[in-house]
Amino acid sequence: MDNAPTPTLPGFLRPEARTSRAHHQHQAFEGIESQEADRLELAYGRDETLFSFREATLPHTVKLNRYSNVLPYHHSRVMVNGPMPFMNANRITAPPALRTSLPADFAGYIATQAPLPETQSNFWRMVLDQNVHVIVCLTSVSTDRTRRGHKAEQYWPNPGQTDQFGPDLWVRNLDSTDSNNEVVYRNLELWDPSSDANTRRPILLAHYQGWPDHGVPRSSNSLRDIMYTIRSWKRNQQAVNNNKGNYGPIIVHCSAGVGRTGTFCVIDTALSVLEHIRYPHFASHPLRDASLQEQALNLMVQAEDAYNWNQERDLVFEILNAFRTERMLMVQTTGQYQFCYAAVKDLCQ
Repeated sequence: MDNAPTPTLPGFLRPEARTSRAHHQHQAFEGIESQEADRLELAYGRDETLFSFREATLPHTVKLNRYSNVLPYHHSRVMVNGPMPFMNANRITAPPALRTSLPADFAGYIATQAPLPETQSNFWRMVLDQNVHVIVCLTSVSTDRTRRGHKAEQYWPNPGQTDQFGPDLWVRNLDSTDSNNEVVYRNLELWDPSSDANTRRPILLAHYQGWPDHGVPRSSNSLRDIMYTIRSWKRNQQAVNNNKGNYGPIIVHCSAGVGRTGTFCVIDTALSVLEHIRYPHFASHPLRDASLQEQALNLMVQAEDAYNWNQERDLVFEILNAFRTERMLMVQTTGQYQFCYAAVKDLCQ
């Protein structure tokens, strides 16, 4: 009689499934990079393709890119209402093959560069227009908001203050104190006094200050805390405002809006898939929705076309392969790609 323990990790994370996980991940990432090289050849060829960068290289827009080699694809670029509609930002949507394995109201992300001093008003207009309620900042920032620095500049008011952005947007920082912790959560309000509604929108800004550029954190604990804090905050907001499902994409940025940004989006999407299919073996966390775990343990049958966590199907690869078609360089290094697997594994045990 076989008394082997029942596997609890998703199939693609089980050590017995492949002789060398690291080798497999390295090869998979090389394949993703090769496909991207083909897309970039089309993009830099300036042909009118889905992957064109044309709008990002016009005389009046080229200066609005923080880095000259990180540009937004045309087909997924976010447009902003106003005199300067250009933003170095792309919509990141549910991978087509995983849409039945994600909630119907999964709104995805806006992956963008850190706002420049001259694009901060456009950034806040994008937040308002795209129905954004959560912003994730994955880089340290300079407190000098008027001069372009090397990596990122602060684009929110100081604690207890209200600042105007452009002619008609106001942002208030409701917190009375700031923090030097690795992760800082800021509660903001955004409103447009000139609009008919003139309602104040609550914004959660999760600021992860300890993630090294081009590198990975020492552990996934802070990322896991951010993801569960966002979910808990949304549940609380929905309970208070009775607006379930009325949330747009999460804005995620680092400095360039590709490496750390892509890593966060991949891990968070993998978590959303595993939550939606009622994966039953999540690691405990004080902010996890206990009702989801109870439903998962009682669920006997999955939808036929839903992601099956017991199979070898590689969730991380599928997600990143799709995201790379919407913004270049999402997850920039092999180390960041391997960290995605490690972080998802940490969520599951």
